[in-house]
Parts: sequence; C-alpha cells; structure tokens
Amino acid sequence: MKKIVSLMLSCVLCLAMGATAFAEESGSQTVADKLQSVEKFMYGTEQAGALVSRLDNLEKDVLGQQTSGAVMSRVDNVYNAIKGVPSDGSLSIATKLNAVEWQFADRMSTEPAKTRIETLEQIMNGAPNTTGSLLGRINSLTSTAFASGSIIGNKVVLPKDSLLKVKFMSDISSKANQMGEQIDFVVDDNVYVGETLVLPKGAKGYGTIKKIVPARSFGRDARIDLDFSHVIAIDGTKVPVYVGELAKQEAKTVAGAAGASIGGMIIFGPIGVVGGAFVKGQSVTIPAGTNTFVQVTKDTEVNGIIQSGGGVVVPKENVIAPAAVNQSNTTTVVKNNKTTKAAKANNAVTTVNEDNTTTTVNAEHGTDDEK
Repeated sequence: MKKIVSLMLSCVLCLAMGATAFAEESGSQTVADKLQSVEKFMYGTEQAGALVSRLDNLEKDVLGQQTSGAVMSRVDNVYNAIKGVPSDGSLSIATKLNAVEWQFADRMSTEPAKTRIETLEQIMNGAPNTTGSLLGRINSLTSTAFASGSIIGNKVVLPKDSLLKVKFMSDISSKANQMGEQIDFVVDDNVYVGETLVLPKGAKGYGTIKKIVPARSFGRDARIDLDFSHVIAIDGTKVPVYVGELAKQEAKTVAGAAGASIGGMIIFGPIGVVGGAFVKGQSVTIPAGTNTFVQVTKDTEVNGIIQSGGGVVVPKENVIAPAAVNQSNTTTVVKNNKTTKAAKANNAVTTVNEDNTTTTVNAEHGTDDEK
C-alpha cells in the first residue's frame, strides 16, 4: 500500500511540475494576474475588494454593463478588450488610446488610461465626459482624431536590427545622476512596416543607467553607460532594443562631425545642445533633446494600425520604416520615402541615403558590452 501511495504522489508531483513548466513556457497569466494588470492600466493601481466584485465594477466602467458567464471567460474578454486583441478583431482600448494621444500630443503618456481619456476629452471637447462607458468614450475620441476614416489593426513583424532614432527627454549627468536610475527617452520618428504604423513618434522608451564613472586624474573624463531595455509599440507591445554595431554606425553617419561619443554610443542633435555634453571639471552630460540610434533586438510581432481602405495613418515626410518581411524572403527597407531590398540570406541590410546613394551593412552583430 505504501508503495502504491508513494507512486501516486510521485505521479502527482510530476504532473504538477509539468503543468508549471508549461505555464512558464506559454507565459500564461492567472485570472487574478490579468485582472490586476488591467486595473493598473486603467486606474493606476489594483482595486480593493473581492475578485468578482472588482470584475463587476470594471465591466460596468469599461464596457458599460456587467456580463454573465464563467469568471475566467469574463476576465479574458475584458483583458482582450483593454490590452489584448478583442474577439471581434477590433483594436484594443490601449491601441486606440495610444493612437489618439499620438495624433494630438506626439507622445504616448504613461498615466492611467482613465486619466488619459479625461485629459484628451478636456483638450478636444473642453471638458471630460462624465457619462457613458470608457470604451464608448475612447471610440468617440478615435472617430474625432481620425475623421478621414477609421483605423484598423494589422499584425506585422518588426524585424530584428531595425534601426530606431530615439531622443533623450531629460539630462543625464555624471554628477547629478546615479547608477540604476531610469532614463527618459522616446522614439523620435514614426516607424512603419509597409503601411502599418508600429511605433509612433513619441513612443515611450525604458532603460537604466548601467554605470557612471566619475572624472579621474590625468585628464580622464567621466563616463556614462546606458542600458536600453525596450520601447512601447502602438499596441503596448514591448519591443526590445539595444545599442549594437548597426545603431552605432547609423548614429555616426547621421551625426558626422557634429556628434559626441559617450559610453560607447554617438549622440547628435542641434550643435548648441550637443556642445553641452562635455562641461567644465571633466564631467559628462547627455543633454535633453539629443538623439542616438538603437536597434531592435529580435523579430517582434506588433498589432499596428492602418487607415481603413489601405491608406497610411497620417503620412509624414522622412519617416523611418524599417524592414518588412515578405514572401520572397527579402527585406524591404523604406527610408525617406525610397525603397530598396536586401536578401536575408546574406545577413545584410541595404538602405537608400538622402543623397540617393546606397549603403549595405552586414547585419551580424555581437553584444555591446563595452567597459
């Protein structure tokens, strides 16, 4: 009997371990996790009370009515409506909100969604709307923002090594800042895959100060090393980025003689701004308003947006549209409204420069671990 019980317990443990491993591999979230995630997105914090009552309140606030059915299905539905891909194929609230905010402010806010909706209503209508569901209110804002036609979702892949121009939004100083602090930067150009907008100008970026080395003896300047983590796509997807060799080369090419080398990267921008990078006492500052380039770490699927009917959402000149993978196994790169192709098999990316010359860069890279 003991052997049988022992065998049964072993089987149960194996099954449990297997289920845990599967959950980790699939990146699944529990019902409580999903509910907490959407509450933080909508309100900025997890709400108080029992799970079912919190779900009831969330549905009434967001959808305008309480639904029935299994709790798991209800949580999935409200999660998809807010942060995922709704079952009817429409855009999520997060995507619509990001699109409307970008349209009017050129930057995507990190405030709670409810606050962002109220702010947009204040800007567009003169006062927040105190009636109606949050879904209905964001739909109204979307119709106003994109009056020429509705926007629809389109799943695309933003390829590995796509180059993104980013801008620092606040000073980073070897004197004032410390290792581990967050850095404030945004994507500084609209990024399209074909006609699909995946990263709007102003998309929020995340990273930290990896290392600060103060000024040393014998005239050695201070040093600031940054660790870029990811940028937030139009649908809320985290797009991982870093400063690799392609990004360094692009920044060097764009900056020319006006750039400054700091921590293994090249920053550039208005001459007066870049000139403030090195100040008296051999300290180093990365001034707000300066630019650099990062590159996408891996192929990343994004549910981008296009204008219904196939038009580009608010076309703008000189946008960067990184590589779009097509069926012929080539990479199409659109830059400054010019198109070229590079065979993926050669691990190279060819771009058309502003002077109509072409540049081919080997896409192989290693990890940027410069000390």
